[in-house]
Amino acid sequence: MRTIAELLRWRARRHPDLTAVIYEGRTQTYQELDSSSSALAIGLIEGGGLRPGDRVAILDKNCAAYLELLFALDKAGAVAAPINWRLTPLEVGQILGDIGPKMLVVGEEFREHGEAAVIPTFSFEELPRSAGEDPNRDEDGAITWQFATSGTTGLPKGAMLTGWNVLNTGLCLALEMPELREGGPSLVCMPMFHLGGAGWAIWAMQEGATLVVEREVIPSNLLKTITEKKIETALLVPSVMLFLTELPSVREADFSNLKHIVYGTAPISPDLLTRCIDVFKSSFTQIYGLTETAGPFAALPFEHHHGDFLKSCGRPMFGGRARVVDDAGNDLPPGEVGEILYQGENLMKGYWARPGATAEVIRDDWFHTGDAGTIDNDGFIYIKDRIKDMILSGSENVYPAEVEATMDEHPDIVELSVIGVPDVRWGEAVKAVVVKRDGSLLSEQSLLKWTHDRIARFKCPKTVDFVDTLPRNASGKVLKRALRDKYWAGYDRRVN
Repeated sequence: MRTIAELLRWRARRHPDLTAVIYEGRTQTYQELDSSSSALAIGLIEGGGLRPGDRVAILDKNCAAYLELLFALDKAGAVAAPINWRLTPLEVGQILGDIGPKMLVVGEEFREHGEAAVIPTFSFEELPRSAGEDPNRDEDGAITWQFATSGTTGLPKGAMLTGWNVLNTGLCLALEMPELREGGPSLVCMPMFHLGGAGWAIWAMQEGATLVVEREVIPSNLLKTITEKKIETALLVPSVMLFLTELPSVREADFSNLKHIVYGTAPISPDLLTRCIDVFKSSFTQIYGLTETAGPFAALPFEHHHGDFLKSCGRPMFGGRARVVDDAGNDLPPGEVGEILYQGENLMKGYWARPGATAEVIRDDWFHTGDAGTIDNDGFIYIKDRIKDMILSGSENVYPAEVEATMDEHPDIVELSVIGVPDVRWGEAVKAVVVKRDGSLLSEQSLLKWTHDRIARFKCPKTVDFVDTLPRNASGKVLKRALRDKYWAGYDRRVN
């Protein structure tokens, strides 16, 4: 089994009447999902003119139709390119320009994004369907998904993942959490434009779970779904875990069916983790990985959720290898900080149309994560900082260069630097440190409002500090570490 289409075919043969998806009160069995996705795949080929390798961009919140389309595109030999629905139309247009998709499939509330980009745009309901057999165009080694992941310059790059990349992650994850089972209700609430959403859905289906899909993260709705649908497994991010534990009704909720929560995509504080263990009373597994590694490649199982292990993101999962190197690429001994490298079956094929960027991060078959950390004598990985300037806020990647490029256009700004600072709710928050022009009356609130109109809210600074000058080194480069120091005082690592 090497493609996600093969996964669905196999599951449909094994237990055709088992419920595969529950969404907004409607259910679909594995057999029904297999049949409907085949009809959609044929329609996209015959009526939509899809050819193998064509990109199809998807812009919507979570829904059953989104999942069906992912399988249909794989059966048609096309590539699904999910896009973050939180982006502005301008940002979506930039990504679409890079992808060059055959079409854009949207939820009705996002139709204007496609119209602005002058790309054939369809709602899920408007997609063509035809009777007939499964086209079977999926191939081992072909690109299945392409996720937009920004680089340090802020320009989006498409991380190309094969079906086997995705499935291999699922096989490894199943070894870490045996609670995933056939027919077991599994919550899919993280957005499907992330691997935490689409990836988790596939990984749970590999074990025959029944997906309970939530359109978006609304904490009160999630709590209701977890209890009423008797959810057994879920993938959550720390910010969502925090929101759930802050609900007044959470202490009276019945979590007796909840067996295992996988959490990751952002660091978690020991205090929050301890609170979650007390509230949910389930097992927990922390995961660590990147889009380029098709999600997690390291896991910290529940038996290691104590003491200093809580500062670790775990050890490489089955078949994965990790090492720490210095700037010259030399291996470092246990305990010394360097860049974390990864090698394994779930490593992406590369970045779409960017061979130079691919060669920069994949060298001698090792992927350079851009994270600084250590590996101890037992193989546990400890993240200490980011070699790149990326900010991780509420599981969303924010690249300072992109925010700086936008804010630099403000006429009252002489120069600025964007950094990440600790935040209780989001892990990290975006802060702008600004030098304004002499005599300017620019205020924090007016600048924040100006920025909100130009880039997605999650990228916008939450706060602004005005300073006379920015610290620089001898070559004139802004010293972001020096700017961050006062905000991170008292923390033993520069990620939160």
